[in-house]
Amino acid sequence: MKLNKNIFYHSVIFFSVTLIFLDAYEIFRIPVSWIGMICLLPISLIEYKNITNKNQRSILLYIFIVVSIPTIFYLVINNLSNAEIFYLLLRYLNLFSFSFVLLFSLYFFNEKNIKVFIKNLKYFIYIYSFSILYIFIAQIYDLFEPFRNRSNTNLYGESAQSIFWLSEPHRAMGTFREPVFMVTFLFPLVFIYLYKNNEKSILVSLITGLTLGLSRSNYLKLFCLIIFLYLFINFLQTSKFNFNLFIFAITAYIFSTFGVLECNLNHDSNECLEYKEDINKIINRDSIIDSNNLSESIADINTERLNVLEYFLISMKNIKPGSFLSVNTDYQEYSTININEEMYFSNRTLPKYLLKRYSTKNFGTGQYSLLEYDINVQNIFVFYTQSIGILFPVFLFLFFQHFIITKAIKKEGLLFLLVLLFFFISPIEEVNPYYGLIIGITYNLFVSKDLDYEKI
Repeated sequence: MKLNKNIFYHSVIFFSVTLIFLDAYEIFRIPVSWIGMICLLPISLIEYKNITNKNQRSILLYIFIVVSIPTIFYLVINNLSNAEIFYLLLRYLNLFSFSFVLLFSLYFFNEKNIKVFIKNLKYFIYIYSFSILYIFIAQIYDLFEPFRNRSNTNLYGESAQSIFWLSEPHRAMGTFREPVFMVTFLFPLVFIYLYKNNEKSILVSLITGLTLGLSRSNYLKLFCLIIFLYLFINFLQTSKFNFNLFIFAITAYIFSTFGVLECNLNHDSNECLEYKEDINKIINRDSIIDSNNLSESIADINTERLNVLEYFLISMKNIKPGSFLSVNTDYQEYSTININEEMYFSNRTLPKYLLKRYSTKNFGTGQYSLLEYDINVQNIFVFYTQSIGILFPVFLFLFFQHFIITKAIKKEGLLFLLVLLFFFISPIEEVNPYYGLIIGITYNLFVSKDLDYEKI
């Protein structure tokens, strides 16, 4: 009976992860990825009594109460709409499900279950990597691709998903809305498999390095460099070298640097034909591959990220508990101060025309569209610090201090912290069940002293 239950749990986990990876699609206006996230919660609740004891349940309750106090106060002093209340409920559902899936993951993935997971993970990685390659080619040559019917999450909230870059290399995005989302969700699975698989997996390393590298993500480049550094230090200390990770990292970094222009490969594509005035300039370039003019430095943080950092540093002068609702609203008000001042007369005379004509472009001296479209901070630390207050960074400090003191950090413990850092600087501003699943797995793999995963 226990074996059947474990098989059932593994099936649910991979089914959920598959749905989570269908980020670009929705059914009846419900994102498919949300359905995948929710599917992880029931199996966690089934094991509720096994994964927690009385003290842990009390601690969870106290944390939930403390986190809820700012929002309760916000609810009392503000008259919220149904949409705002729904937004708050989703935020708390994310926190709730993250906590229980994390506890379930720590409990469920013992030595036997994690070996089964990693063996099955190989097939998932193969299938999804080939789907990334197909979609990448299909977007260039106008082949069939399932219709992306979910709204994008970029600065302009109501705009369609971008699958075309006129004068920049085409980017792999798989079944996600943005390339960086694909990296955020797929990279940890690839890292777990390649690091803990004792056999040489050259083909898996090459395919995953290629598919993730085609995303041309600076986020990915940074962690490839960290992997190089780790492999070098580990070799000096142990004389062991992980070829799987090295081949993956070097392949991913190379393909993150080089790129292909869609309009050079297929200048008759549907997207390219919309830019007839510029198409000849692009076609006449010397090569479809350009590693100098088209590559970006990993240190080149875009304006949006810098704005978030600047906003956070300024807000730290008067940090106090707010609400999940107020974080992005405050950030948007901060972002539009200069625009409102510099474009005062335009704002008063032609707002509707300008917002329609320049909905996704800068107008005059600022980003006029900021006045119309909702934006978010896209950073976990900023989001939770602004909504919960100083308690969040204090909690993180105490956690890391306790972790370092009690776990006597070794090299694999540092890899666990690296996975936490990877999620922490991702563009997704909230924890979610998938994060809980991966963090639990990596903790058992890299930190738990009760288990031996050397030969998987």
